[in-house]
Amino acid sequence: MKMQELKFSIIIFCALGILGLLIGSPDISTIIATSLPSPSPSPSPQQDSAGISDSIEDSALVNLSQALQEDKEDGDQNGGENWDKAIDNLEEELGFPVDDDVEEALMNITEVHLNNMSNQ
Repeated sequence: MKMQELKFSIIIFCALGILGLLIGSPDISTIIATSLPSPSPSPSPQQDSAGISDSIEDSALVNLSQALQEDKEDGDQNGGENWDKAIDNLEEELGFPVDDDVEEALMNITEVHLNNMSNQ
C-alpha cells in the first residue's frame, strides 16, 4: 500500500510541475523544485533560462503535445495511437504504469498547452 501512495505522490508532483510550467506560475514550480533534492549548485539566471528551455524541449509535455496534435490531425480528437505510444513511453520513463485518472489529467493539461501554443 505504501508503494502505491509513493507512486501517487510522485505522479501528483509531476503533474503539478507540468501544470506550473503551462500556466507560468512560479509558485507551483518553486514548490516542486524546493521539494526535490538539488544535484548541483544553482546556475546563474541566464544559464537557468537556457536549461529550462532545453529541458522543456525534451519534456514529457512536449512529447504528449506532439502526439496529441498528430492524433487530432488524423481525426482522433481524444488521443489515438500516437497518444497511446507517448503514454507508454512516459510509463517506461517513470518505471510504473500511468492510471486512467492521471492519463485524463495529462490529457487536459496537454490540451491547455496546445491551446496556449496556438494562441501565441
